[in-house]
Amino acid sequence: MKFDVGILSFLLAFIGATSGWVAWWFKKRQEIIQKAVALAEKELNDKRDFNHLVRNQEEISKNITYGFKDIENQMVQQNNEIREIKAYLIRNRNADKEN
Repeated sequence: MKFDVGILSFLLAFIGATSGWVAWWFKKRQEIIQKAVALAEKELNDKRDFNHLVRNQEEISKNITYGFKDIENQMVQQNNEIREIKAYLIRNRNADKEN
């Protein structure tokens, strides 16, 4: 049996080219996967940051609401105290006029 050098060199070149293409394809596929993972992580981080900002704004709004309610309660208490003082002064003025 004779070996044909042309066929043997073609087979070696074909195997080398095919293995090179497979290696290139795997590398390219790995790069695409890494880019997709990095993009997914970035989107997840962006979403987490956005949700964090939304929660902060909600907390600030709640605290402002509580602050206004507290101020309103203090104003009602001061208004009641001023009424008591006014009533006391009016009563004392009327008592002084009678004496």
